[in-house]
Amino acid sequence: MKNTTGPSRGELENLLRFYAESGLDFPLADEPVDRFTPVEPPAREAAQADPGEKAAQTAHDARSGGDLQPTLTRLPAIPDAEASALAEKAAAGAETLDELRGAVEAFEGCNLKMTARSTVFEGGMRGARLMMISDAPGRDDDTNGEAITGPEGALFDRMLAAIGLTRDDCYLGFAVPWRVPGNGAPSPLQASICKPFAERQIELANPELVVLLGNGAARIFLERTGNILQVRGKWKILRTRNGFEAPVIATLQPRYLLEQPAQKRFAWADLQMIRDRLAETGSGV
Repeated sequence: MKNTTGPSRGELENLLRFYAESGLDFPLADEPVDRFTPVEPPAREAAQADPGEKAAQTAHDARSGGDLQPTLTRLPAIPDAEASALAEKAAAGAETLDELRGAVEAFEGCNLKMTARSTVFEGGMRGARLMMISDAPGRDDDTNGEAITGPEGALFDRMLAAIGLTRDDCYLGFAVPWRVPGNGAPSPLQASICKPFAERQIELANPELVVLLGNGAARIFLERTGNILQVRGKWKILRTRNGFEAPVIATLQPRYLLEQPAQKRFAWADLQMIRDRLAETGSGV
């Protein structure tokens, strides 16, 4: 017997969960468009209308969006070179973290902002000796507007606790402050456009040590093409374009560890190196 009552609540929830896990979590319009319902062909009289009138009507429909489906309002595209120049200028003009946050929130040169719910600028505690940087916010971060949350955040808190730290002992930032659809890594172009903001954030935060969480952040700031297992666990020097320097180490991202729990042994080795370096440079965090 054919079910004519439609999907159940449980089936709808499962479908929505599947969409969200696939990265399909941004509506293109307020009302759905049924693209499976056949559209009635135009009347015969309309087909025989004057060609000039038909062309004018087509142009009008193109400008107005037509009657068959809603249109998505998009901001004008900014050329890549211009976007990079605007980011550099805006970042250089910020003298405090609050000013930089305002500049990032006002910036329209990165296409990720068009699909993200939130601009996730920072987390943790300003003024901490330790700064930890991930490549981009995850799905839970984008939803909550906060840094490193959800299951990833719970694991992150446990990682900090393992070396006697909490979020109040570190300052959190992102190479790109907007979520990449599907929780992917930022493209080289997206990272390049946003890098002036991230570097200025590091300069204004003035940490003693920097930790790069994951492959994306390591590639962006260390400018290496190897994977995270090749670059992790080694102290290097991070240098910004304005001359700021700080010791930096890359380690595994909590999001990655949730998918690859067998790699936690590498993260634990890195955490011990971070703990020891903090102890060497002074008491307290």
